[in-house]
Amino acid sequence: MRELHAAVHAGTEAGRILMVEHDPVYTAGRATPPEELRPGIVPIERGGRITFHGPGQLVVYPIVRLPRRDVRDWLRRLEALGVGVAAALGAEATPSVDGTGVFVGRRKFASIGVAVKHWINLHGISINVAMDSAPWFEVRPCGLSPDVMTDLATILGRPVTLDEAKDAARAAVSVLTTARDPL
Repeated sequence: MRELHAAVHAGTEAGRILMVEHDPVYTAGRATPPEELRPGIVPIERGGRITFHGPGQLVVYPIVRLPRRDVRDWLRRLEALGVGVAAALGAEATPSVDGTGVFVGRRKFASIGVAVKHWINLHGISINVAMDSAPWFEVRPCGLSPDVMTDLATILGRPVTLDEAKDAARAAVSVLTTARDPL
């Protein structure tokens, strides 16, 4: 990801949107209070607090130049991607009030954490597709109570595959680059 970011910055690469499923790992963004850090949690340069990445979660990393020099606009675009994925799969979702995730009702299924350098994005949005909820109870994900976290399979009450979520994300990815009126 960092090599791709450097290539975009150097102008040798236009940028790409990576979609991955991670091996289990906890990461801590810059806003994580020191008392929440412990062995096994990897500090990272993105914003936000501790989160979990693992099987059944689609992580979308758009390593691209921001369409506007406006980080709030960028966070809203990432939220729109999450809302679009949920809609394509049959759920009505809403963005958070602070640009950090996507919810259905009071349950959070997508978390956002970015680092923007030279107006090029690093990190992105994690969409919980069909996950074991146990890892959330080891931390305060995004500073929230673990029982707030959910996944799309639970929301929809049916199996949802990572391939379905990837297809929905590919269909919604235009919200990241489509021109929009200034806020």
